[in-house]
Amino acid sequence: MSEEWNDLVKHMPTLLKQLTSQLLRPWNDRGLLPQKGVYVFYEDEKPIYIGRTNNMSRRLNQHCNPSSGHNSATFAFNIAKREAIKQGMNVQLTRSQLEVDPAFSKLYLEAKVRVSKMPVRVIEINDPIVQTLFEVYAAMCLDTREYNDFDTH
Repeated sequence: MSEEWNDLVKHMPTLLKQLTSQLLRPWNDRGLLPQKGVYVFYEDEKPIYIGRTNNMSRRLNQHCNPSSGHNSATFAFNIAKREAIKQGMNVQLTRSQLEVDPAFSKLYLEAKVRVSKMPVRVIEINDPIVQTLFEVYAAMCLDTREYNDFDTH
């Protein structure tokens, strides 16, 4: 077991180099998107959110779709929540309660628009274990922990 783990871990730097060497592209550029893998949203050429999926095109769309809910557009939800805190709003409500609060829902929609303007880098990774490990590894290396907290909700 530890040999298998060591093999997985030693490939993480190589995967990170492959990911970061990809060209930045619009999230909706479906021309060359892999089906399964890991993606990173960038803002001002800085990586700010990483995720993994088994349906890349659908998942990226969910992050930006105005009708996506808090379980689908989690990145935008996290952006909106941080903005709400800055504005002194009560964010101690459940995610479902925040989503329907008029003041918060305005921030949430604005965050989805913001995310829709962000380019991405993607890498194909089919193995779910490698996806999971790499998502956390890349989040730490690329310092996306402001929006990637890996907490359950």
